[in-house]
Amino acid sequence: MPDSEPSSPSPARAGRVIVRLMDHLTTRWATPGSGRVAVCSPLVGLVSGLGAVAFLVLLDLVIHGVLGEWLGLVPPPTGEATPHPISYPKTWWLVPLVPAIGGLISGFLVFTWAPEAEGHGTDALIRAFHRGGGQIRARVPLIKGVASVITIGTGGSAGSEGPIAQVGAGFGSFLARLLRLTPDERRLLMLAGAAGGIGAIFRAPLGGALFACEVLYMTAAMESAALLPCLASAIVAYSTFALFITPRPIFIVPALEFHGLPELPLFALLGIACAGVGWLYVRVFYGMRDHLFRPLPLPRHLKPAVGGLLLGLLAVAFPQLLTGGYGWVQWGAIGLPPSLTLPGQSAFEPGMGVAMLLSLALLKTVATGLTISSGGSGGVFGPSIFIGGMLGGAVGQLLGAALPGLDLNPAAFALVGMGGFFAGVSKTPLSSIVMVCEMSGSYSLLVPLMLVCGLNVGLSRRWTIYEEQVASPVDSPAHQGDFVVDVLERLRVDQVRVRTEGLEVVPAATPFSQVVRRVARSTETLFPVVNEEGLLTGIFSLRDVRLALLGTANLGELVIADDIARPPLTVTPEDDLHTALKRMTELNVDELPVVPADGPTRLIGLLGRKDLVKAYSAQIEALRSPSEPAAA
Repeated sequence: MPDSEPSSPSPARAGRVIVRLMDHLTTRWATPGSGRVAVCSPLVGLVSGLGAVAFLVLLDLVIHGVLGEWLGLVPPPTGEATPHPISYPKTWWLVPLVPAIGGLISGFLVFTWAPEAEGHGTDALIRAFHRGGGQIRARVPLIKGVASVITIGTGGSAGSEGPIAQVGAGFGSFLARLLRLTPDERRLLMLAGAAGGIGAIFRAPLGGALFACEVLYMTAAMESAALLPCLASAIVAYSTFALFITPRPIFIVPALEFHGLPELPLFALLGIACAGVGWLYVRVFYGMRDHLFRPLPLPRHLKPAVGGLLLGLLAVAFPQLLTGGYGWVQWGAIGLPPSLTLPGQSAFEPGMGVAMLLSLALLKTVATGLTISSGGSGGVFGPSIFIGGMLGGAVGQLLGAALPGLDLNPAAFALVGMGGFFAGVSKTPLSSIVMVCEMSGSYSLLVPLMLVCGLNVGLSRRWTIYEEQVASPVDSPAHQGDFVVDVLERLRVDQVRVRTEGLEVVPAATPFSQVVRRVARSTETLFPVVNEEGLLTGIFSLRDVRLALLGTANLGELVIADDIARPPLTVTPEDDLHTALKRMTELNVDELPVVPADGPTRLIGLLGRKDLVKAYSAQIEALRSPSEPAAA
């Protein structure tokens, strides 16, 4: 007799398995903290990467058409470009006119449809995290992106990190609202979007992820819960960006080496110089906003045009100040690599001297203030890289001339200056180190970068370019209550006084008229209700009695205590105090019945809110003043 073939599962059985699986997934999805952010982060990264591609392509088109075709300004190439000659503006009167027109259009867009999109954008992201519950209006990313393209494309001294951060963060916030995620999850998705956009547009995925976690705080604190979502988003965003634009280092540097201890004092001098210019940068940036543009008696829509006009007048003498200026840093402070030199040019020979490098570094602080502090749209990362690179190149040339025997390379100081300067003004040392290494494709100067970034952050603790930063998570409204919960979760109910005497226990069959008399004579606020066997069946409060009086006027003895009691919401001695406080809040009472875990209807006593708060205060005091170890 032939062997029978194994029976295949029936369609009905397979259908039941699929239904159970879908029910399980639906239940898991509805549970906060079950990995919903991890699932959504790659999608946010995909959109952020596409947004970075669109932003960069559109920006290149506007710069080429407006600055290149109209003004005749062709800056030196960056590491991603091809060799071409440098060209300066041919018609001087167009130089102030073009940024003014760009500011006029940008101001109209921003202040008409999304006033919160003014400025450098990253502060708006930080404010949305700390005080806005991760909420960003859906129109803000679009308005911010278009306005920034117009501002930067017409010569505004601004960078790309602010706009692309808001584009990515805006989608993260939108997706969280669409899926009805919690405010905490919405904040994390917002940061993931920012990390993806920044990591893609600057070809620095790890730096972008670290920046989104680090930029929220002025100290060494980071938003550690956001790190994995930010990494996931940055990976996908960078990979998506690479499908359309081959990622290459923005800066190409020669083979640089760090020669050890003798060079550390020289880089420390650069750190001090970065701190001084960083202080000036922040003062000029916010000084222009507070003392020049805010008091200016003009509509807000027109102020970016005024800023653009003043920038253009400055650029008549110094056209290098227009737009981002990475090419000028490559050519002026580092020197062009062999792949970008024209016939007759030397490789890696800085095209500017000390005087021009210092002048541009200082004037860029003014140019950025005129662009962004007036209400123009753009970021501060690009100008900071420009200032740090020019300042570092100048310091490197000065030290090289003063110490010819050390054979110092100014390009090394330019590269370290970029990271060191931005770390100080933004309070993001880790991301600044990593981003500069990724943007240059070189990790050979990691130790000098660590020194200058750490030193500058230490020297510049009193000022920051991001005024929405807070000192630490303790100071963030987003984390309000987190630390109270942490302390309460350390304490159990059996560590607190549970009142067992003086309880007003009411039998379930007590007529309502007697209940009223007992309540009137009692000083209690919560009344446990028990059955004939003395087991807990419910509780009622003074508020429940008042409500019952309104509805039982004609029912007399038909109403008993059990009718007005609520099902008891209890705690056990093993429960933590956070659980107890949460249940008190749910019931709107100041006491809770305590029952044993193995006998949920056997009343032990009442836990009061005052005793809970007293235990919390004692624990806080113990944490602040730990006991000294006994002397040997």
